[in-house]
Amino acid sequence: MKNLFFLLSAFVILASCMSSEDRKKEARKEVLSTDRAFSAMSAEEGTHAAFLHYAANDVIKLQEGRFPVIGKDALRESFQSAPDDGFRLTWVPTKAEVSRSGDLGYTFGSYELYDFAHNEIRYGNYITIWRKEKDGAWRWVLDGGNSTPRPE
Repeated sequence: MKNLFFLLSAFVILASCMSSEDRKKEARKEVLSTDRAFSAMSAEEGTHAAFLHYAANDVIKLQEGRFPVIGKDALRESFQSAPDDGFRLTWVPTKAEVSRSGDLGYTFGSYELYDFAHNEIRYGNYITIWRKEKDGAWRWVLDGGNSTPRPE
């Protein structure tokens, strides 16, 4: 009986370790998929709609040359003064990682900003920090980036 208990205990511990790694791999796939869907929504429905849709309530949006926007309501207000119909922002994640617990992660990649008014494309890198919410949805909590020369 003691041997059976020991064997079952060992199996439960081993299974939980394996499932932890599996959960981490699945979470990484979810973060990448969410980031790609975020970019697709930005291209199809506009950057403002996409950023608001995927934002957590306590979001922080870094801005080049300005103070960050803190909170989803402040993000919404910041968008009201700058229409997004003159440009299209898309990006491609090239790296993603998640925490061991599988509820916090980041994506890193490159972006292209199409400016229709000036008929030009601007390039850059970005990093987005993601958090898995209680409802299971991934929401971005911190986003920022920098401009770069055109990729070769």
